[in-house]
Amino acid sequence: MNHKSRAPLRLLLVTDGGTIPNWLYKSLDAVEGSKVATVVLALHAARREGRKLPRLLFSLYERVDRYLFRSEADALAPIDLQSALPTCRVVNLGHALAGSQPVNTALVRALEEEHIDVVLDPFCLLPDAGLADLSTYGVWSVPFGHGGDPRTQSTPAFWEVIEGRPSTETRLCVHWKGSDSKRALYVSVAPTDRRSVSRSQNHVYWKISAALARNIQSLAEDPDAFVERLKESAPGDVTNSPSGAPAGAPGNLAMLRAGTRLARRYASDKWTRALYREQWALGYQRGGNGRPVTGPFQTLMPPRDRYWADPFPIQVGSDYYIFHEELLFSTGKGSIVLTVVDDRGSPARPVPVLEKEYHLSYPFVFQWDGDFFMTPQTASHEVELYRCVNFPSRWRLERVLLSGLTAFDPTPAFLFGRWWLFATVLTYGAAGTHDELHLFYADSPLGPWTPHRNNPIKSDVRSARPAGRIFENDRQFYRPAQDCSKRYGYAVSINRILQLDPETYREVEVEKIVPNGESKVAGVHTFNVAGDMTVIDCLVRRKKLWTDPWSRPLHVDRVGHHGSHDSRPSL
Repeated sequence: MNHKSRAPLRLLLVTDGGTIPNWLYKSLDAVEGSKVATVVLALHAARREGRKLPRLLFSLYERVDRYLFRSEADALAPIDLQSALPTCRVVNLGHALAGSQPVNTALVRALEEEHIDVVLDPFCLLPDAGLADLSTYGVWSVPFGHGGDPRTQSTPAFWEVIEGRPSTETRLCVHWKGSDSKRALYVSVAPTDRRSVSRSQNHVYWKISAALARNIQSLAEDPDAFVERLKESAPGDVTNSPSGAPAGAPGNLAMLRAGTRLARRYASDKWTRALYREQWALGYQRGGNGRPVTGPFQTLMPPRDRYWADPFPIQVGSDYYIFHEELLFSTGKGSIVLTVVDDRGSPARPVPVLEKEYHLSYPFVFQWDGDFFMTPQTASHEVELYRCVNFPSRWRLERVLLSGLTAFDPTPAFLFGRWWLFATVLTYGAAGTHDELHLFYADSPLGPWTPHRNNPIKSDVRSARPAGRIFENDRQFYRPAQDCSKRYGYAVSINRILQLDPETYREVEVEKIVPNGESKVAGVHTFNVAGDMTVIDCLVRRKKLWTDPWSRPLHVDRVGHHGSHDSRPSL
């Protein structure tokens, strides 16, 4: 049955005040606008407030942090509940309903009369067990953190920032009727901002906003398929994160300690930036045979006024052609250049290959049907395909593969009888570009391209954004990805593809290529192989007052998926 012929899903929203945050409003507005669901009842179940004086410094910090690091798309901006949901009936339940208290009989009758399909309890205010049996598709909530830390629910992303954790974990969960546990509809591992809780929260909440709207849409389109997919989800997607009774905000003494940590971190960052300039450079090595290697890599160091990144080598005869990005610091705009390394390993000076009025990077070069093609990353909100008309320097726009979306590092690959295109894609309101991996498929690289049913197929800053060509070894396919948790371009994650079809994608990390702790290398974010040449790029730290050209080789380490240098899967 077409979902347009069905009645809209009837939603119950549990909130904790007379306003709702902007991220939740945008999500509900999207589903109401699409006519797939409507909020018919809102329960105002306010949290029990403690004394304000012991939490004074925390409240002050929140205000100052949001002011200093404010965003144009503020996920937490309050929206009046009645204005946001003008046709919704609002019931005030008073205080102290969080935790394990039973749902009262009057509320039970009200819910039964409304015939609720989904209970939305994003702030984990009410006992799930009491409401799950009163709705068709359970209670949906948004637990924060990993391992059920009660601090993370009342102060999302706060302790991750203060304690310097590189990532912040969030889930969109459903508590099904008759079940003792929650099952994750969506799992997000987002980068933690080093200095600002509000910036971390903003990134996380916009991702949850899009995920909530996406899952309601999916449920409305095909309820049976949605339920079946939920039942078949992997055991690792089940969580027992507690709901209700979150720990309170940190007290004044804890805030003094937290403020000291932030101040030290800020001073350290400023000192490092004052002494060093960071610059992307290329490194290449012969004889790797496609295996992730350590070093040393011969260095291709750019002049001090630019950087070189995103190397894609191809072998033609005995020479290697390395297409890569060149960005001048004075313009901030990238273009595509070519460095040729001859059979003796000697590189030539880079020559321009492709430049547009907008930014270009990540020159993914591949061969198909006798010609060379390139799908660079562009700032034109399109994925463009170029054909080489005179190798290696003349390229012509063949066609636009995808339009109307901001796609980063588009990576085509022919796998299992189909063409696939991996890219990280921005969702509405989100500011990050590293952690929402989308997938498209087609019969040829010319398209048309169809979105994967479960986009985004991965939401993990540690291994989502593409980092080079997918390669094969021992009849297994491996996808290089960027680990941007500690910083942008910190490391390359090597992921073995386990399952790939239009409805399913699964992969597992087998190892990482990380900066060598004894060198001035601060990051590595591209890994590619052609013939017996392995090419990477590295973020190097150079003293601002240097007088000598960089002459040291680049070094990186290879570690297994448990972080041990001895745990090295055979690739």
